[in-house]
Amino acid sequence: MEFKTIFGPGTGGPSDYYRIPSMITTKSGVVVACADARFYTGADNPNRIDKVVRRSHDSGETWEDYMTVVEEFGTEKMLSSAAIDPILTYNEETNRIFMHYCHTPAGVGILNCNSTVGEDAEGNKIISKGIKKYILKNGKLYTKGGKETEYTVAENGEVSDGKNTYGSIFTGGKFTEAHTATLMMCYSDDDGLTWSKPVSLNSQVKKKFMSFIGPGPGAGITVKHGKYKGRIIVPIYYGVRKLPLGLSCCVIYSDDNGASWTLGETPNNTRKIYGFKANHHLIIEHNMLTESQVIEQSDGTLKYFMRNHDPKRCVATAYSKNGGASWENFSHDENLPQPICQSSVIKIENADKPYVVFLNAANKKERKCGTVRLSEDDGETFPYSRVLKEDFFVYSSMALLPDGNIGALFEPDLECRNILFAKFSLDWIKGND
Repeated sequence: MEFKTIFGPGTGGPSDYYRIPSMITTKSGVVVACADARFYTGADNPNRIDKVVRRSHDSGETWEDYMTVVEEFGTEKMLSSAAIDPILTYNEETNRIFMHYCHTPAGVGILNCNSTVGEDAEGNKIISKGIKKYILKNGKLYTKGGKETEYTVAENGEVSDGKNTYGSIFTGGKFTEAHTATLMMCYSDDDGLTWSKPVSLNSQVKKKFMSFIGPGPGAGITVKHGKYKGRIIVPIYYGVRKLPLGLSCCVIYSDDNGASWTLGETPNNTRKIYGFKANHHLIIEHNMLTESQVIEQSDGTLKYFMRNHDPKRCVATAYSKNGGASWENFSHDENLPQPICQSSVIKIENADKPYVVFLNAANKKERKCGTVRLSEDDGETFPYSRVLKEDFFVYSSMALLPDGNIGALFEPDLECRNILFAKFSLDWIKGND
């Protein structure tokens, strides 16, 4: 098995640290790969984190130069903004690629996000200067009563009154955006060559009680069959408080090609714990559901695969008959071990069988033993498996390549520097080299 470094030091990118792969293939045969470019360390936010993309026109044999799709700001770790955890979703009907990610300002990470939307009902940022609040609209600051002020805000967040500057709202100036997480989205209509300006989805999907909000990560799906055909589904997860941390996953979905988004219900509001219906406000650490991926089964049912903190150390699953609006039949799959780590899963469309491919660190104690599994019954059982990488293995993302193979992007160790690419066939998973 040949591994190629797609993101890493010395490959032409803007930083020396890369994490969180995401990958899709378009109908024109372009493979689009995305990752976090992390600047001051390989750690999560707080940190300067950009979004970078590379493309391949030959099923991953060669890759174009890096493109920085989302650029954040800051010159040191604790005084930088972040665009963390990408998830790409492809809509074949419109040839549109969506990228969702989490934005945080300087000093903010998953453990210290405030519980707030951070925006008004129209999606305008709320900006603070001490205890005073302003509304940012069209590059200008307004009082909460709607009166225009002398302050303007540039693209890089720099605030000015025409005579003086006051630093950036993103990097710890006198004016600051809300100290919370924002779910962001941009898109490409030309196979990932150019991208739209990112917009916030907080006013549409984030609730006031939520602290953190962020994507999958990995890849989303577009429903291909049944009543919800055309629905775009993006897995996310969110926090309901800081300490003790309480996290639950769900999906957001769009029925109008991304113009508007709806928040689905978390399985933590439908599962039972000790015989009682759970509640995402009350869950403890063992019941947290975080990074997740979803597939569509042949009859249009969605199957959910979830990272979780249960002592069983195996992947949690659930099903949706209503396009991700809610979930049922929650359980833990003892045949899918996990060490509290992200997994990736894809459905192979237009095949002779309902193949599903699953990839994760198949070890209950450590992020090791990257194992590929193959299902021939829509992801219900995985009778075939093969080790892709025996030792350290962390996050991953898969896509069906134009040449018919499966492509996998994955983090090969705990150094947070390289993201590797491999490709293999269904027969290889079955043991037929």
